[in-house]
Amino acid sequence: MDRREFLKLSAVALAATSGMPGFLARAAASAGGDKTLVVVQLTGGNDGLNTLVPYSNGAYYAARPNIAIPRKDVLTLNGDLGMHPALRPLMKHWDAGDLAWIENVGYPNPNRSHFASMAIWHTADPTQAADDGWIGRIAERIGDPFCASNVGGTTPRALMASEFALPSIDSVDGFQLKLPEGLQGAFEGMLNAPRSGEAAYLQRATRQMLANTRKVQANAGKYRAGATYPEGKFAAQLRDVARLIAGGTGQRVLYTSLGSFDTHAGQRAEQDDLLTELAGGLSAFMADLERQGAADRVIVMGFSEFGRRVAENDSAGTDHGQGSVMFALGPGVRGGVHGDSPDLEDLADGDIKYRQDFRGVYAEALGRWLNLNPRDILGGDFRGPTWIA
Repeated sequence: MDRREFLKLSAVALAATSGMPGFLARAAASAGGDKTLVVVQLTGGNDGLNTLVPYSNGAYYAARPNIAIPRKDVLTLNGDLGMHPALRPLMKHWDAGDLAWIENVGYPNPNRSHFASMAIWHTADPTQAADDGWIGRIAERIGDPFCASNVGGTTPRALMASEFALPSIDSVDGFQLKLPEGLQGAFEGMLNAPRSGEAAYLQRATRQMLANTRKVQANAGKYRAGATYPEGKFAAQLRDVARLIAGGTGQRVLYTSLGSFDTHAGQRAEQDDLLTELAGGLSAFMADLERQGAADRVIVMGFSEFGRRVAENDSAGTDHGQGSVMFALGPGVRGGVHGDSPDLEDLADGDIKYRQDFRGVYAEALGRWLNLNPRDILGGDFRGPTWIA
């Protein structure tokens, strides 16, 4: 059995369950540190202009007579920008310097297709030539197929590696190794057979993984949420993320998503609800981590595949645009607004012109938070604002 075959069989085993995080401690330790990056995907193309509102800009209100956030409702951050009122639960983090907004984020030759644009963000490759995802490449670089997991739903492309797919976790309570019918005997035989070289290492690592899984299952059973989470799937996913972190899984990246932000019609009601869900879930998550004593080890980074067009459409919504905003949350974040606000009177076919390549934002997380070489993951040198404290 070679390494590739072993990983394939392990992936099959994991795919048969709701997913299981990995605990190849030796490999994970090679990445250095115990910090976790939680990536939140706002699926569907969140409208950045109604999230971080340019409330002093007359062009904003002229372009959006029906859906602009009234100035009186904006949560003021500075003389020009404020947050959507649904984000009020995050104001305490802004006031504490733990919340950062990154403006005008996008990529070259913007694509308004959900599928293509999300693939670009997932692979960190605007040419769409890469098959693997940027988080999958982290796992390959660390040498641990289980150092990152998606919480909820199908594994996103960001977690695809060349040799394996990182697991998705539907429920922390489902953490257990369940092989497909007929494979149990073969798997046990593989673990018990005399091995040497690389196969022996993988054998030991798998046994360690199983032992650590049992340990984490026990720890997860002891978890008591340190905050009251709102109702809803997104908050439940964040509670599971907190449970994994508190349980000592040692995972470096945890990924989850909220959507859909594809607000072509009736945007105010739809986006207002989603941002309420976002802020309520994140606020509870951070309070929970604080109670668990883990907040200093966690940063949340949020993105959407594109923003919306500047002008509203005839359905009181907005259509697919280009650049948008990202956010980062946690005590390790350098709070504030990073980057220049878009010029709403100098547009590209009705869209804001992006100024910050999203790979520069990724690079900051990779280099200064996860202690990895960004070039190894992103395939180039990209610079962005210093949003890590």
